Amino acid sequence: MKRIHRNLFFIALSVGIVSFTSCKENKETSTETSHEEMDMSHDEEMGEESAMEMSGAEFNDEKVAANYEAYLDLKDALVATDAEAAQTAAKELSENTEAEIMEVATKIAEASDIEAQRKAFSELTAMMEPVLENAIASGAIYKQFCPMAFEGKGDYWFASSEEINNPYFGDKMLHCGRVEKTIQ
Repeated sequence: MKRIHRNLFFIALSVGIVSFTSCKENKETSTETSHEEMDMSHDEEMGEESAMEMSGAEFNDEKVAANYEAYLDLKDALVATDAEAAQTAAKELSENTEAEIMEVATKIAEASDIEAQRKAFSELTAMMEPVLENAIASGAIYKQFCPMAFEGKGDYWFASSEEINNPYFGDKMLHCGRVEKTIQ
């Protein structure tokens, strides 16, 4: 019986260690911080992120620039776990883009469930990559990856700064991820 308890303890300890090390936060927050303070800090972080995002890359096509801006608005809405803002950004993107991307953006705009939006955002990101790579004139776009997204399968998104703000988990694991590629 003692041996079973010891084995269970080591299994639980191993799972805990894997959870903490597979996606550790870049910033540690004190457990004494109130939720209100965390929300205010998160809102400030998001505002700073949005300002930095817009200055990261320039495109040789105004339409692509507008679509990337709408994509970033959508990403930021998913980071903030704001389904309504995600719908608005996706609608804007769907009105200014090509057929396949328009179809996925419309799917996001019509979805009210944040998890459905996040799943479709994954499809959208895959479709945006060749468009962005072929239209960047200067600056950089960062292809980022979260290994924990979609039950450990992992997934990508684009950002204009190296700072990780995860659209697949929002504030649950805000800084989970890494830069996989820099597109210049």
